[in-house]
Amino acid sequence: MRMSILNIEKLVMYSTRRHLVVMALVLLPILAFAQDFHYSQFYNAPLHLNPALTGIFRGDVRAMGNYKSQWTDVPVDYKTVTLAVDKKFLKVSNSKGFFSGGLAFNYDRAGDSKLTWANLDLNLSYTKVFSPKVIVSVGGKGALVQRSFDQGNLRYDNQFDDARGVFDPGLGSGENFDTDGQIFPDFGLGINLRLQAKQTDELVYRNNRRTKLDLGVALHHLFAPDQNFYDNVSVPIERRLSPYAIATLQVLPIVDVVAGLTYQNQGSFYDELVGMLGGRVWVKNSLSNQISVMAGMGLRRDKIQDAFWPTFEISYNNWKVGLNYDFNTSQFDIATENRGGMELSVRYILRKVRPLPEFKVCPLI
Repeated sequence: MRMSILNIEKLVMYSTRRHLVVMALVLLPILAFAQDFHYSQFYNAPLHLNPALTGIFRGDVRAMGNYKSQWTDVPVDYKTVTLAVDKKFLKVSNSKGFFSGGLAFNYDRAGDSKLTWANLDLNLSYTKVFSPKVIVSVGGKGALVQRSFDQGNLRYDNQFDDARGVFDPGLGSGENFDTDGQIFPDFGLGINLRLQAKQTDELVYRNNRRTKLDLGVALHHLFAPDQNFYDNVSVPIERRLSPYAIATLQVLPIVDVVAGLTYQNQGSFYDELVGMLGGRVWVKNSLSNQISVMAGMGLRRDKIQDAFWPTFEISYNNWKVGLNYDFNTSQFDIATENRGGMELSVRYILRKVRPLPEFKVCPLI
């Protein structure tokens, strides 16, 4: 059966459009390889946000985990994992300040190329206690980063046989990468100002003064390390600037308003504003039993609105679990059908019991 010229033109247009979509889905993670991963719950990933937030919690040791799965309906899905722990070094501290340290492991993988970012961070900070209401921290981090990708699942235009009109994996790609992996050091600096309500009792934490505000800024990739896959090409990671404000306002004995706002800028790669507003209710708030639930809504914007995300948290004594789901509203929603991804955060804080002469050890709430 012969095809009409109109049907042939339709077939060519469909085939071209299909190949353009496939190329976009494959190339998207490669084009974005210099962009940092980020969490919607940025306020629940403190060591990723600012090294100066190391040790900024009430307790001795804090263990945290974050997981994000994004764009699972298309071939360029992202998976991001962070595991972190930080602690205060109180034995080398005094009533005017204290040192803290932390470790964080980050893993991010995207797309058919399995473009991977894996790094181990070492965070150090010093916190100066000016008064029970005013606390300032400065911090820095050093990291060892591995950047890699897998060529096995990639397809190139040179492998399309024009004469036969088919894709031939036996044809050469025309690409000659000098390496498919790179290891390099990375560094960052930050400062954080904590303003908070004065505690009513330093011996025990009654959780009846909860108003606090963290204001800070961090500069990541301080020396713009090179992450190229070609020996004769320089591909520096642009510095990322991350100012933020994270607040809790106690409006009733058992009700708080919580909010967070951050502006993330990484040169030409992305420029976005992320905010969250919610309410927390303390179901129980005794010395031995502190349980709360929080519900809120977040919004992420770059040049246009990118996503909105309802978020929920539950805390039980030293545990806190947060969950949100991103609904994509950018132009990429044609492929994702507005489905962005799920994000989970878990935190546990260890608080040691000390002899009475040592009870003034943590002025933070």
